[in-house]
Amino acid sequence: MAPARRAAWDAYLAVRNLLSMIVDECVHGPEINAQLGGVVDRIRRYAPLWGEDGSMLAAATHSAVRIYRGGDCDQLAGLLHAVADRLYLLSIAPGWSASARNRKR
Repeated sequence: MAPARRAAWDAYLAVRNLLSMIVDECVHGPEINAQLGGVVDRIRRYAPLWGEDGSMLAAATHSAVRIYRGGDCDQLAGLLHAVADRLYLLSIAPGWSASARNRKR
């Protein structure tokens, strides 16, 4: 598996784990804070591998932190679902990226 796809899968699993914690019990605590921090770190570290999608995912994680601090668990879960979907697509589809989609138009 290519490094970009492996990194996307790793980040996808981290986001899914965080989502299960948020959906099961919407609480603000050190465990969720640590998990969100780990997701943000992964995505920021791997973003350059994903081109335009990486920039979008980095911006989304910045928003996720802001939403988490604001306490809106439903909005946070919705955003994290979108992030997870994009990461999944990046992990399974070689060459799949925002720039590739734009060239097809």
